[in-house]
Amino acid sequence: MTITLIIPALNEEKYLPNTLASVKALDRQPDEIIVVNAQSEDKTAEIAKSFGAKIITVDRRSIGYSRNKGLKAATSDIVAYTDADTILPRDWLSTIVSHIEKDHAVGVFGGFRVPDGPWWYRLYINVFQPFANTLTYAMFTVPFATGQNMAFYRTNALSAGGFPEDFKIAEDIEIARRVMSTGKIVFSQNFFVVASGRRGFEGFWQLISRSFSVFFYYFIYRKADKIGFPDIR
Repeated sequence: MTITLIIPALNEEKYLPNTLASVKALDRQPDEIIVVNAQSEDKTAEIAKSFGAKIITVDRRSIGYSRNKGLKAATSDIVAYTDADTILPRDWLSTIVSHIEKDHAVGVFGGFRVPDGPWWYRLYINVFQPFANTLTYAMFTVPFATGQNMAFYRTNALSAGGFPEDFKIAEDIEIARRVMSTGKIVFSQNFFVVASGRRGFEGFWQLISRSFSVFFYYFIYRKADKIGFPDIR
């Protein structure tokens, strides 16, 4: 079983070195690393190359577009996704492989925690969100997947339509829903990575309004092309 790790990035020279260092420390190394570079204006591409990653430069700053271009460019059996501001636990890929093999799953979707950011953001991400995501999945089978911690068979994702390229947010939830239509998935908030809490600095009301907008627009219309994070995250 081969694995391609895909990381979308835009001006991530501050965080990307630590992310890629955590990749190099994994007990199970990816067979291919792809950094999808949305025309960064800093040293993102140079840093990625120094760690041996393949660079794909895209001309659109949309998270759905970047993730899907990485999917189409991957050559492995499994595609695993994380973000450029994330630290991966040493057993991240080996745990994913174990779930896929032992649970006969077509995809694995986990959660994330943040060590920094405003107190209310840490409380929301580290305490409320895992509980709410687990409950929502148990009650309604809605996978609130997180893009920095997910992996699935490449062919399953492609046959299900891949990522929605116009999505600015919720592309991770949508790909989980699509992959789930092709077979069993593992969805666990106890399997998590550590990400930056930088989104918390955008402000409390920004988070609330974005969350409400996502709920209304995505879960009613199955779209997320009008709202989202600034550029890609």
